[in-house]
This record gives sequence, C-alpha cells and structure tokens, in this order.
Amino acid sequence: MREWTAYTAARREGRLFTCGRPGRGTVGTARKRVDDQTLARWVVGLPGQGTVHIVSLLGSKPDGYSEFGYYPFRSEKELGTKPTFQEWLAQHYGSRLIVYEFPTVDLSPVPAGILKEATSRILSLLKKGSKVVVVDSAGSERTARVCEKIAQCL
Repeated sequence: MREWTAYTAARREGRLFTCGRPGRGTVGTARKRVDDQTLARWVVGLPGQGTVHIVSLLGSKPDGYSEFGYYPFRSEKELGTKPTFQEWLAQHYGSRLIVYEFPTVDLSPVPAGILKEATSRILSLLKKGSKVVVVDSAGSERTARVCEKIAQCL
C-alpha cells in the first residue's frame, strides 16, 4: 500500500492510497483462486477505521482473462452467478467498503475516458475528506497514472 499526497497547500483533502489486487503478493501472476484468508488479510490491510472507497481499475489481462477470475466475486460489468465485488464485500464486511469500478486492461494505458471518469470520482471523494484506495493488478502502473492525473488537478 502506498499513500499519495492528496492535498493542496491551502487545505488537507482526504487520503489517497494505491495497492495491488487482493492476493497479488501471495499468488503472483499465477491464475489460481485467491482464498478467503488472503482476501481477509487484504481487507484488514486497508487504511484506518470508517468508510473506505475502493476505486477498482481491475478489468482483464491482455489475453482477455478477467482479473476477477481469481476471486469468489465478479465485476459488476460481467455477467454471472457470483456476487459482484461490492456485494461480496458487503456480505463479508458490512457497508464500510464502497467499490467503484473503472475496468481497464493490464499492461495497457488507461483509456482517456476512463482516466477522466476515475479521476473525477476520486477528486470528488477526496474533497469530502474520504479515504480512497485505487487498485490495479500490481498496484503500480494503472494506479500511478490515475494518481498522477489527480496530482495535476490539486
């Protein structure tokens, strides 16, 4: 987890973090199911008490494999019988975790429209003093592009 500066000299905004998807540090890039204990450790590692807004950039690998294929949940943008990421988190951890999905492709630039939408959502949350965690596969490339764009806007 990395914390980014999310404030101007005039006032403190919310807190902005980036991290890799649950289980990335455990299973790496292997296409194995991430177990419930690993998911629990990821949730416990989220910042602080209270509401945490999770901005997911998870989408697919370049070959089309869903980045949600590792989990007992799916993207809200995908069809299927598994609960969505938001539903799964609410079932297991209550309402303190709120998910916003902006699907992207791993190892590819973040499309301009998605970059604009994600940045707008995050800035709105930060201005309200919220804690925001931006997630991609490894927590470094796509998340960094979004946070760099946010830094330009502050």
